[in-house]
Amino acid sequence: MPKMFNFDADSYADAFAERGYVHIPGGLPEDFHAKLVKYVEDSFEQKHLKDFARGDKQQAIFEFLEPEHYDELRETVASICGVDANSLTLSERHIKEYEPGADPYPLAHKDRFGSEFSVGFSIRVPEGSTLVIYPEHDVSVNPFNSTAELRSSFSPHTLPDAELKSAPRVEIQDQPRDVQIFRGHAMWHLREHGAGTTVLYLKLNTYNCDTLGEDPHSAATRQDTLSLANSAHSDWTDSNPVLGRRVDYLHRRYSRDWSEQFGVVIYGQPHATVTEAEFEALSLMNGQRTVSEISKLMNNSGMGADMQEAIRQLALRGIVDLLTSPIAMGVSRPKTLTQAA
Repeated sequence: MPKMFNFDADSYADAFAERGYVHIPGGLPEDFHAKLVKYVEDSFEQKHLKDFARGDKQQAIFEFLEPEHYDELRETVASICGVDANSLTLSERHIKEYEPGADPYPLAHKDRFGSEFSVGFSIRVPEGSTLVIYPEHDVSVNPFNSTAELRSSFSPHTLPDAELKSAPRVEIQDQPRDVQIFRGHAMWHLREHGAGTTVLYLKLNTYNCDTLGEDPHSAATRQDTLSLANSAHSDWTDSNPVLGRRVDYLHRRYSRDWSEQFGVVIYGQPHATVTEAEFEALSLMNGQRTVSEISKLMNNSGMGADMQEAIRQLALRGIVDLLTSPIAMGVSRPKTLTQAA
């Protein structure tokens, strides 16, 4: 079985901790890269994602070449980015192909919220094609499920483009077989002279977030949640509840007479109403607390008496996933300092 990577992941951890990105020349073995090229040639059209076509960039879903590659990806990204591999969820696996007439100077963008760590595999890269990252300017996280939503949220005078022209930028002139990893949902980035470029992007996060449903293990996570929710009381009350993988966003909605409504939106579905107490309980789900602990906190605060059954019902509705072990959401290990000899 060809491995996905041929480098020591730990050797890039300090650089990522300091800068928020790494470029790994020749990070893909030759045999694995050759299989990627063949996959694109044979499968791009049948895996084409029409709903994700963006102007002069076409996209297709990627299927892992070997089942073991899923764990290899998570373990490698975890080592470089300083997180627990078991906390990582895959939120996107798209091959992106730039058309011959692609704009050589497109607008910068940030990836969707679930792209905490964006991992790029350079498949075909013509001379001059350049990944540009802005690692210092406005590194706030994109709270939306698309860059289009983020851009539409700005007023004309707050759009980032004018300031990005003078912001520090990193230019990565990658080659086939290179690997790039960066904080995709926080850093503005773009590809200049991208015409003819083909890149595989695998995007991961520590938030149990898979709104598009592209993690191969998300269906099993959902089934495990349903099984746990219908098991013995002591089993599910000791579980760790987190927002469900397909949850897009939560909101407090007001009508024109200022009536308040609390709700959750699962990707592709309409608003689902929850109570104020349930909304508060959702905000306490940090990947570490159990159902029992959250219920106790709610009871002590006077927000709701015995929320255990309410949380179980949220799990049955797909709003919550029940995990059998805690996860560290949004937490990176600190940089390791190497002492001079």
